[in-house]
Amino acid sequence: MKPFHHLIRQFVFVLFPFSYLIIGCGQEPQDEQSLSTTQIVFYSERDGDQEIYLMDSDGGNMVRVTENPAIDSDPSWSPNGDRIAFISNRYGNWDIFIYICDIDTTYQLTFSNGDNLDIDWSPDGNKIVFQSNRDGYHNLFVMDADGNNQRKLTDNSLADLMPQWSPLGEQIAFVSYRDGNGEIYVMDILGENEVRLTNNARNDLEPQWSPDGSKIVFSSHRKNDEDIYVINADGTGEKRLSTSASDEYNPRWSPDGQLIFFYAFVNGEIYCVGPDGDNLIQLTQTEGNNRDLSVSPDGEWIAFVSDRDGDTEIYTMDINGDNVLRLTFVPGLDRAPQFRPTPN
Repeated sequence: MKPFHHLIRQFVFVLFPFSYLIIGCGQEPQDEQSLSTTQIVFYSERDGDQEIYLMDSDGGNMVRVTENPAIDSDPSWSPNGDRIAFISNRYGNWDIFIYICDIDTTYQLTFSNGDNLDIDWSPDGNKIVFQSNRDGYHNLFVMDADGNNQRKLTDNSLADLMPQWSPLGEQIAFVSYRDGNGEIYVMDILGENEVRLTNNARNDLEPQWSPDGSKIVFSSHRKNDEDIYVINADGTGEKRLSTSASDEYNPRWSPDGQLIFFYAFVNGEIYCVGPDGDNLIQLTQTEGNNRDLSVSPDGEWIAFVSDRDGDTEIYTMDINGDNVLRLTFVPGLDRAPQFRPTPN
């Protein structure tokens, strides 16, 4: 069984030609040695079961974090990089677990009869917001980072999902299907003062706050293909950033808020664009698919997965698309790389 948020992504795609100019993002190339100073978490099927792994961001010192016959997926670093939350169906339902790096120990945080998915940490690392269907419908919940004090934030008979905590910790953006299709909402951290930001007949998904909390980038199917949009956090100033006859997903901000990275489904390439829609640039040019983007804490590198060499492996490149480095070489699906945050 796939997690609910994976199921809703299954669209019927129509293929169109898709190309952009391939140049850098206006930054100087970075020193490749800086890659070895942090770690990347990811999940992999290399050993037969889907497990969580850690490695240095130059591909060295790989460690298997979990080991069980079920599926462990969607790893998410705590803001200071000392813990990894992830989901697992090792006991039947999808539950949330946490791995504490310093003591190499895993704890289960949720024990409900439903599925618990879509993890996001509060900026101070003290709480986790997630979606769960434990009461029959997919609603949003919050809990302490040790699993205590689980509390329901939304309550409706359709799906609320993809929660994202604002950088200042005062609001949560999320997707709701309460009006028949996916729209972007924000609410305070008590589940009150909900505000609907988007309003159209198609699905708006994947909200991501800008680093300063002033904007939200998201993907939307409103123009009969998936495009990247940005909107002010108060619902004003909506702007379409990608306009090709294609499908673009997985938007991610650079740490300074000056760039938005995403991938295109049709040609499988990675792009960057300014939040004002200027300077749309293609970063990769391969025969394979490139996706699952993560930007390094210093904003100099992108980790991603690619099947350019016949198997889905993890790569890094600088934000100009140069200095591409393949990190994994073992047959089996490798997905969802995430750079370890820099401790505050």
